[in-house]
Amino acid sequence: MNNKKSVLFLKLFFLLLCFIILYSKVNSDIGRYILILMVMPMALLFEQVNLTLFMIISSASIAMAIFTFGLTAYETIIIAAIFLVSIPMLSVFSTKKSKLKINDGLKRKNDELKFYKEELLNERNSLVNERESLEKKLERIIHFYIISKDLNKNIYVPRNVANTVLNILSSRQGVEYCLITRRFVNKQGVDRLQMFSRLNEATKKKWYKLVNGNKEIENLQKPTIMNKLFEIEHKPVIVWPVIAGLNWDFRIYLVVKSEYSQLYVEEGEIFIPHLKLSAKRIGLVYELEEKSRIDGLTGLYLKRYFIEKLNSEYERVKRYGTNFYLIMLDIDYFKKVNDTYGHLVGDKVLKEIAHIISSSVRPGDIVGRYGGEEFIILLPSISKEAVIGIAEKIRKTVEKTVFKENNIEFATTISIGICEYMPNTKPTKLIDNVDKALYESKKKGRNRTTIYNL
Repeated sequence: MNNKKSVLFLKLFFLLLCFIILYSKVNSDIGRYILILMVMPMALLFEQVNLTLFMIISSASIAMAIFTFGLTAYETIIIAAIFLVSIPMLSVFSTKKSKLKINDGLKRKNDELKFYKEELLNERNSLVNERESLEKKLERIIHFYIISKDLNKNIYVPRNVANTVLNILSSRQGVEYCLITRRFVNKQGVDRLQMFSRLNEATKKKWYKLVNGNKEIENLQKPTIMNKLFEIEHKPVIVWPVIAGLNWDFRIYLVVKSEYSQLYVEEGEIFIPHLKLSAKRIGLVYELEEKSRIDGLTGLYLKRYFIEKLNSEYERVKRYGTNFYLIMLDIDYFKKVNDTYGHLVGDKVLKEIAHIISSSVRPGDIVGRYGGEEFIILLPSISKEAVIGIAEKIRKTVEKTVFKENNIEFATTISIGICEYMPNTKPTKLIDNVDKALYESKKKGRNRTTIYNL
């Protein structure tokens, strides 16, 4: 502000100096009269119209007129009249101009404030949207955390895990249906694909054909929309890879409505880590449980666990009116093998025969080591002819197998007994019956199969 005043007075000084110089050079009264009249509006030349400045200049002009023409001269009266008329006019002009300047300044400030307000509103809306998005994500994380905790409760087998996940995901908004596949290596070392779903057989076969051996799906590391699977239901299919190791590698397939496809890709990124942790935990527990049930030498179920499965199957058959068979087999003259070649060789024979049995039965059949050289098999929902076929396949394969030890080759045989489930016959009695059939095979010369008859 002080700098502006200094500039103003410098301008004033310069103008008055010019006036004095011009005044001294003019000799006629008319010239001086005109010059004095010109001084009065000098204040209008300034950037800011200043009423006080104008009055000073005008007063100086009147004083100069009195000095030049006298107090009562015509020229002095005219100059004074112009001065008196100009003051109110200039006052109005100055006020209007100031108001215009003030209004322009206010308008500019108002525009600036509006601009800042819009920016703040936009930033606020952006923060609100981000907050809502984070709240939804947090809600989903908490939801999936609760699901994962529930998943860990009393679930020790792949089918139970899969069914629990199917129930959870099938009920979510936008999901038409889902299915789960599990790639694993069975006890015989064969790579298999297991499928869990509630689909009809025709649709299951279509899915199996598309996903079995599909390297693109097997190599997935994150949730992905698989366009190649669109042909199944003509809807987006999202694949969640749950790779937990320990033979617990799953692929979850979600058939969803189009508008939900991206949502379930995002949800997969949240849910999959929880599923992996749950699967690893369940897998470890399952492995421990399995080890407590498995015979360390042969890899078959121990007698205690086999009896548990037999009791469960017995109750199931009573409820649904189906059937099952038992096969019991024993290695002929096994003591002679141990005595001749040693117990280490005898263990090799046991392992090889266990492998032959496991390779000969169906998926779902239960094989156990019942005693030292005795094995027992539970075959649910099967015909008599099929049971005999399996028993004979095992017997003939063992008969043809050649064992080698220290450049010596030898062979062995097995004797087999078979019995069928009979209503109102307890599991202990069924085991007694199949043992009697096995004894008959031994009694009749060994290396044969005998069916128990009442």
